[in-house]
Amino acid sequence: MRLVVTADDLGLSPAVTRGILEAHRAGVVRSASLLATYPGGEEAAALARTERDLEVGLHLDLVGGEPAAGAGAVPSLVGGDGRFHPLRAFALRLGTGRIRPSDLAREIRAQVRRVRGWGIEPCAWDSHRHTHLLPQVARVVGAVAREEGVRWVRRAAPPTMPRSPKAASLAAATAVASFFLRGIPGNDWFVDLTSARPALDAADVALLAAHGSVGELGAHPGHVDDALRARDSLAEARERDLALLTDPLLVSAIRDVVQPRVVSPRPAPPAGGVPL
Repeated sequence: MRLVVTADDLGLSPAVTRGILEAHRAGVVRSASLLATYPGGEEAAALARTERDLEVGLHLDLVGGEPAAGAGAVPSLVGGDGRFHPLRAFALRLGTGRIRPSDLAREIRAQVRRVRGWGIEPCAWDSHRHTHLLPQVARVVGAVAREEGVRWVRRAAPPTMPRSPKAASLAAATAVASFFLRGIPGNDWFVDLTSARPALDAADVALLAAHGSVGELGAHPGHVDDALRARDSLAEARERDLALLTDPLLVSAIRDVVQPRVVSPRPAPPAGGVPL
């Protein structure tokens, strides 16, 4: 049995980054996924690099921020404002052949280059809104991930029979995407603590740790400010996730068994660290 606990959206905002690092220092988070497409990404990378035992991977974004490759380089991925299409529009364009695979590959490589430039080697990948599991995207992600030597790509199949339409959709998408991701390691099962219904408490999460094979618990811990609340559908849930991941009962129950997704050499943090 192997259990991974990952905090998504590192770099979404300073308040979210601060909460993720708190969930690592005082809680059970051992891995985090970094956004390369928001203004807070570079500072988040610098802060994360001071944490010796926090594994940081890429939170591939195709539906949230601004493209790392530049809007002009990936025209099929952006709207008139130069930002990515939102998820529904992206999925529609993908299904009707209006998203170019070459644009997907160009943007993925640009995000990898950007986080490497920030001092992070992203050996583990997942994605904002699970877009990497859409078949047309998974085909490109699998090819680029092999080129880049990626050692973990998230799957999103639940550990038991899906209990919600979202979980069922993610299970189906994972089954198809697995063909394109073959040969790249990843988790056998996945639970999103943020969207789980009914909501899980510390005892529920501790029981998940006893489930067999390789499991990943994804979450979205963070603090929330007014600017984030105005544009983030998960704003209120972030504080709940942070409380859960730092709950003393959960920490005492599973902290010693949680592992990072990938163990990679990390440069020593700069003297004095980076203040929050």
